[in-house]
Amino acid sequence: MTDLSIIIVCYKGWDRLNKCLNALDSFLGVKFKIEVIVVDNNSGEEILSKTETRFPKFRFIRNEINGGFGNGCNLGAKNATGEFFLFLNPDTVASETAIGKLLDTAKQNPEFGIVSCRQVNEKGKESNAVGQFPSLINLTGFQRAIFRKRLSAFGHQKPNTGVRTQYLDFPDWVSGSVILMRNNTFKILGGFDEDFWMYFEDVDLCRRLRSNNEEIAFCRDVTIMHTHGGSSRINLKTTFLTKNEVQISRHVYIAKHKNGIEKFLIQVFLVINNLISGGVMALLGLGLFFIPKAFSRTIIFYRLIIYYTGSLFRQSWISPRSVNFSERR
Repeated sequence: MTDLSIIIVCYKGWDRLNKCLNALDSFLGVKFKIEVIVVDNNSGEEILSKTETRFPKFRFIRNEINGGFGNGCNLGAKNATGEFFLFLNPDTVASETAIGKLLDTAKQNPEFGIVSCRQVNEKGKESNAVGQFPSLINLTGFQRAIFRKRLSAFGHQKPNTGVRTQYLDFPDWVSGSVILMRNNTFKILGGFDEDFWMYFEDVDLCRRLRSNNEEIAFCRDVTIMHTHGGSSRINLKTTFLTKNEVQISRHVYIAKHKNGIEKFLIQVFLVINNLISGGVMALLGLGLFFIPKAFSRTIIFYRLIIYYTGSLFRQSWISPRSVNFSERR
């Protein structure tokens, strides 16, 4: 039986994908056996065939649609046979030693539903790969600065029990760029929620896992290189599309995991905050229309208005790009 299925969802970004696959192709497979499944989210480019030829040991699946990150991960998981799944971003470079440590941690601690690790860029700078579940006091950077004495960067923490937690943290959530979990656990949770097109599907998965009384472990002694933006920053059009999805997915998450007055207050706060801050940037972008990056803020705001208007009529926060959108209209 395959020990580990490594599932990678890509959308263009071929240079970074090739670096990722080169690293995985160098694994010796002595301590654990892997299979690599690459799901292409309908990039529509023949260059994928060249990548497929270059890595004959790996399996490539062409998604008929660009259904988003969660949809691509679920498609890869349906075709995976490993006891464990590792969802890995295509702009990462991972060593066999690092992945072996993550796998050992998961095997030795069955109560760990998800295991992840530190992520650094090519210059060695660490990115924020963990966080707290969204609440009324941590939605914006300004709020986090005010309440930082009450907030831990890692959120939920277990009591320190000595050696077992010497190199482990237990955050509320970990980034979807590196998530290792059991095949069976993933199936019990129903996989990633495809109401999200991009962003917050990892936070949602961690929230559901936590509700299932399983732990999320973050290994401080394991590091994987991650150069952000492999698929989300290919060009300016893709960049402002994904920036809109950050705003949209936050609303989707709150709709799913908050209730009553708290849910209402958070949604209202997010709308007002996005309209005010986005409106200011949109006006500046309009004045600087000759600078594409600045003008993109105007386009982002325009799309946000369309989303809010549609959500009001539909009575739903779901992303219009979600594969489930037509079912909720």
